[in-house]
Amino acid sequence: MTIKLDLVNCVKDLYTMGYTSPVSGNHSIRLKNKSWMLITPSGIPRYELKEKDLVKVNLHTEKIVGFRKPSIEWYMHASIYKRTSIVNAIIHTHSPYTLGVAISAEQFLHIIEEAKIVVGDPVVVANKPSGSVALANMVSKIFDTEENVRAIIIRNHGVVTVGRNIHQARAVVEALEEWAKILTISKIFGGPKYKL
Repeated sequence: MTIKLDLVNCVKDLYTMGYTSPVSGNHSIRLKNKSWMLITPSGIPRYELKEKDLVKVNLHTEKIVGFRKPSIEWYMHASIYKRTSIVNAIIHTHSPYTLGVAISAEQFLHIIEEAKIVVGDPVVVANKPSGSVALANMVSKIFDTEENVRAIIIRNHGVVTVGRNIHQARAVVEALEEWAKILTISKIFGGPKYKL
């Protein structure tokens, strides 16, 4: 399987799981030469995405190669890659339970051991305009300076996760959403009483 197909399959799977709407969210992979990334295009329904739709962007010159327009958040992805050499994949979703918890609480309470291992210490931040330099700089700086952060939740916007590859970044998204679901259910029964 190629990295292009890995990326396309990840996009479609997370759409099917309800983590994005047909045209929301964006995903990318840094290419081996470290100077380019592949990113999802703007405006293409996630369930129809094909390898040929992916857009190649140079991280240094910002040159764009492809017949589609890159995601509005391409600059955020590029900023993260430029600041953090160990990150080779980025996923941005609108995971409903994760966002629901972030909008309702100050922080994520550590209640699941596996999630703590996979996700690390998620950071919740205030929203800034989509596609803005301010948003890109804020998110990339946190990933660069906070050692155990693999997920940033932007209130009223979405979730950004990173990994050494697309599978690791996806694992963070899914573990975080599972964590948020369990935390939500626990609140129905009076809130978590046994924390890590």
